Amino acid sequence: MMSNKYILMRKNKPITMVELDDDGTMLNFSKVIISKELMPLESKGDKDRGIKSWWADRAAPITQGRMREFLEQKGLPGTLAYLANNLGLSLMDYYWIKPVDSDIKWEDVNLFDNEFKEERLIPKLSKGSPKEASVPKYSPNGSLIGNIEKTWVIINGERCLIKGNSGPLSSESINEVITSKIHELQGYDNYVKYDLIKIKGSRYDYGCVSKLFTSQKYELVSAWALHTSEKKPNHLSNLEHLLNVVKKYGMDVEQFRRDLEYQIMTDFIISGYDRHYNNFGVLRDAESLEFVRMAPIFDSGGALFAGKELPNRSADLLKVKTNSIFGTERKLVEHVSDPMVVDLDKLPPPSYVREMYEKDSQVTAKTVAAVVFAYEKKIDICNDIQKGKDPWSKKYPVSGDSGLFAKEEEFDYEPAKGSVN
Repeated sequence: MMSNKYILMRKNKPITMVELDDDGTMLNFSKVIISKELMPLESKGDKDRGIKSWWADRAAPITQGRMREFLEQKGLPGTLAYLANNLGLSLMDYYWIKPVDSDIKWEDVNLFDNEFKEERLIPKLSKGSPKEASVPKYSPNGSLIGNIEKTWVIINGERCLIKGNSGPLSSESINEVITSKIHELQGYDNYVKYDLIKIKGSRYDYGCVSKLFTSQKYELVSAWALHTSEKKPNHLSNLEHLLNVVKKYGMDVEQFRRDLEYQIMTDFIISGYDRHYNNFGVLRDAESLEFVRMAPIFDSGGALFAGKELPNRSADLLKVKTNSIFGTERKLVEHVSDPMVVDLDKLPPPSYVREMYEKDSQVTAKTVAAVVFAYEKKIDICNDIQKGKDPWSKKYPVSGDSGLFAKEEEFDYEPAKGSVN
């Protein structure tokens, strides 16, 4: 196989030399680092593989939506080749690979300012092949992580992300819109707004669209990058480790904690289970490299039991496992110092959740009822938490004819695994 040499760049600043196989795999990278401070944070915690690991993780997964079919149509061996063909460019940060024999600059190829290819990764969104230009157009989809169908597009001059769902129902997209409404009513100023959108030819009724929240001035640094940039001392929790790292890079730690606790509590209300380390992070200043603030809340679709077994009883709402800083909602909430960070009087009513779910023609009435039930009861539980009660206590009323769930017997439905995808 042939190898190709590149310079790993951050905007117009070189970092180091890298060598890629013709399938996009990084074979080698120079031990001579020109700009250590500019290296991707993820690479700093891995002395043996460093940039290799970062590059491998940068590629979109083969399991993403129609990716496998797309690569076959393009004749590409895998997602790393797709990433390399697009110079590793992203709309989340400023890293890219420059062929050693090329004189192209960041101004020529960056996707924040230049038009890009709109690849057919979601049905009916491709605009066909772009016209030939002196500098080829590239796609940001090669570095777009996540498993559901998604693609970057340009709408009225703005970079927007179109997302689908992981199954035939529109639940994840609807959850994004519900969560947006929560933040709007709370008056919270740091979230990504999602709107429903029809996608022709899809198996679900609705996808969703959101505008780009990064820019030439601010990039996203994932919580995974933060976590792996330095070795975590054994005596520190994952949360404490994150706080130490952001403090090192000049962030207001108290602001970060407030934002994080707000995210934890709003995720709790919608039973958000998928706030993994790549689903939140911080914004970093392009020039100073200082962390500015926690990134706007995004990717909240993994909630309200979408793709999970629906709750059969109220007690199930206290057993939600999470793919996050901690493995359960209980552990997350126990680390919140101020549960009053969410105003329960300014939440969308359960009727709004019902209205949104009833937009999906494929969801059953019983599933809608189950989702509304879960949302309403989690608000009740959150109310008790704010009053100083421990919902995971053995004394907490989770069933019966008194206390929090006195009307539980009035709720009747057949729970079905995976009924909300």
